[in-house]
Amino acid sequence: MKFKVFLINLDSSTERFTFMDDQLKQLGIEYQRISAVYGKDLHATDISKVYDPQTNLQKYDKKLNLGEIGCYLSHVQCWQMIIDQQLDYALILEDDSVLDPALMTVIQHIDNLSTDWDYIKLCHGRKQKGIVQSIALDDRFSLSTCLKLPSSTRGQCVSLAGAEKLLATAYPIARPVDIDIQYWYEKQLRCFVVRPFPVIATDLDSDISRQGRRNNAKRHHLLRIWQKVKYELELLKYKQQLPSLPRFKSYKS
Repeated sequence: MKFKVFLINLDSSTERFTFMDDQLKQLGIEYQRISAVYGKDLHATDISKVYDPQTNLQKYDKKLNLGEIGCYLSHVQCWQMIIDQQLDYALILEDDSVLDPALMTVIQHIDNLSTDWDYIKLCHGRKQKGIVQSIALDDRFSLSTCLKLPSSTRGQCVSLAGAEKLLATAYPIARPVDIDIQYWYEKQLRCFVVRPFPVIATDLDSDISRQGRRNNAKRHHLLRIWQKVKYELELLKYKQQLPSLPRFKSYKS
């Protein structure tokens, strides 16, 4: 299958690049570095083309900082490249990741799946999410459906169909990219999760936080409560639309 690995990395984050480059070389993984969008370098006119504060507060409980907008646009670059190059899928990594030595084994399993998937998450957020259905990929890894997707976009596989759906619903940017993908039903995304997670967090400071502390942004508390209630109700509503697990292309014993 036509496949690439994209590594999102800010030009100024040379230590992070070296950290990721060393890991990828040790695993024998060829990749393409994607120059991340630095939100603070964006002009107000550029921001206004992709971000609308009113839409932001309709869908999220606090204003996005420049780092969050830049992070979203960095992923948009990857989705666009999947489409432009007509890739079957790509592995998209952020530069604050610890890679499991078996990462490429997981990719080989994904390569052996039927193509009826859009997005496969390889990383975790702060909270574990419940599994609805699961199949074994091998003796260690499994592929699952989750009603609530883990947050974080540290590592994921995105198919051509998934990139098209993500791009079609990207603008105006209203939520951080990891939160936005949790609303999979808005985008009709067929999403799955690999466990145990082959891409995990480091203790490096967030590049997003350096451009404006995400946790310090002013929250609209009543709006947050309403949005959480609405989200839970929508998950119940769309639970029946969770995708069926992909099939294996060839027989697995």
